[in-house]
Amino acid sequence: MIEYRCFRNDDPPRLADVWRAADLGPSAMQPMTSALLEACVFSKPYFDREGLIVALDGQRMVGFAHAGFGANADRSGIDTRIGTTMLVVTVPHAAEADTAAGLLARSEDYLRRRGVATPGGGGSPASGGFYLGLYGGAGLPGILDSSVGMQDVFRRAGYTAADRVAVLRRPLAGFRPPVNRLQMAIRRATTLRVIDEPARRSWWEAATTTGIALRRYELRNAAEELLGSGTFWDMQPIAAAWGVSAAGLLHVNIEGARRRQGLASYLVAEALHDLAQEGVTLVETQVVETNAPAINLFEKLGFTVADRGTLFTKA
Repeated sequence: MIEYRCFRNDDPPRLADVWRAADLGPSAMQPMTSALLEACVFSKPYFDREGLIVALDGQRMVGFAHAGFGANADRSGIDTRIGTTMLVVTVPHAAEADTAAGLLARSEDYLRRRGVATPGGGGSPASGGFYLGLYGGAGLPGILDSSVGMQDVFRRAGYTAADRVAVLRRPLAGFRPPVNRLQMAIRRATTLRVIDEPARRSWWEAATTTGIALRRYELRNAAEELLGSGTFWDMQPIAAAWGVSAAGLLHVNIEGARRRQGLASYLVAEALHDLAQEGVTLVETQVVETNAPAINLFEKLGFTVADRGTLFTKA
């Protein structure tokens, strides 16, 4: 008979064992260790032991589910009205389907008790501050298509797709920024600044990116006005497991009045060129598929779809 309970301090080694035994797909960090879980999960200031539910078959841990919350409006803390079950992870065994369903039901109950009216499934930048660098690649793309079994767990429980996320990759071998009249005009009128380990811009950004190396590219005009920025992170240790040197593009921001002037294309292209010069061989980013301008931008720069993810919701 399967027993369910919340996280205890002696669980990390067994949670790592469950992760290693589960079929999570190629965008999950392997081999998992207790130290990685500590850095990316348990050490977060908003970690709540009651939100991490484990399943036991006798003395053997056979699965876990983890629920988390998103940020409030000014990103100064969490908002318990915005919540998602980030992952449901189970090992192969006879009662695996029932165990996964039991874990998800208990995770959903936890979220509703904390104030979530519409529980989500899968992590995203807006909801869920765990597992960056451990699952999903450059960001948190919900539940990946390459994690077929986990997607099925949510669908069987009545969850439906709220958004689809494209996981886009661009090998940097031989990359050269586009050369055209617009790009040359932008180059003459702007300065691109590279900032390693930039100050985090909010409590939420600091909490979710602690322990990873950031690099920010800022595009400024002659008056030192900020026109836009792009933030990348060094995708270690998961990139090492893939056998490449990879950077993840977390976000690109162009100031509102400056949009649709070619600045995003110029900024990203120059950043890719700089990263290639420093030995990065692959860049990954993730874009909601309804964001057609962003998809078009990255396709023009040679990005292709490597995977897709689903952000689930349940009324």
